[in-house]
Amino acid sequence: DLQCFDKNGKFFAKLDTSKDGKVSEEEYLEFFQSLKAKNPKAIEEYLKYAQKTLLKMTIGEREGVLDLFSKIDTDGNGVLDKEELYRFDESGKLFEKMDTFYGKIDKGMYLKFFEGLKLRNPKAVWNYLSYAQKCLKKLTTDEEKRVKSVFDAIDVDKSGEIEEKELSRFDKNGRFFGRLIRSLDKNKDGKVSITEYLNYFKKLKVDNPKAIYGFLKFARRLLKKCKVDNS
Repeated sequence: DLQCFDKNGKFFAKLDTSKDGKVSEEEYLEFFQSLKAKNPKAIEEYLKYAQKTLLKMTIGEREGVLDLFSKIDTDGNGVLDKEELYRFDESGKLFEKMDTFYGKIDKGMYLKFFEGLKLRNPKAVWNYLSYAQKCLKKLTTDEEKRVKSVFDAIDVDKSGEIEEKELSRFDKNGRFFGRLIRSLDKNKDGKVSITEYLNYFKKLKVDNPKAIYGFLKFARRLLKKCKVDNS
């Protein structure tokens, strides 16, 4: 917690008189009482410095919000649009807070939003990043619908499972779906259930949200080609 104030650890070492790696309220107050006895102006200078530091995002916070930006920006154009933000956060809270007359948010506007958030509440940035992680761990209604549609298209016998013979109809050389089924088939029975399939995409969203849309784009192309070949 003190890293944003004390990057070299000297301040923390002075506060942690018990050397237990923690600073209690008692230790903290004792330090400033001692500081006031030596230099009464030092406390006021510290408070000014602390207030100034609290208004800025730390390196960790900035990295966190920029990483989130790249995950929401699924088309990689450096701008967040309404569709991308609602896809990430179905509640619409993020877009409503960031909304502009143009309905799009570039990286500069995005960073200003979080700088303003930090200004109003120093803990708000980390709270929002924690909320964002929860959003990333689940598929939105639209994402689940779209990945399920690919599953349903492959599952021609409607058994609720994808088998290798069904995959071969769509991916004759096995490069795409063959590799996919090996990743999804956790119980190694040569089939992929809808549960295994959806769990894979939930994990994929956490690791790389853009990969879901890459998969959907490529899958649609293969499915379209298959219809042409079989017509």
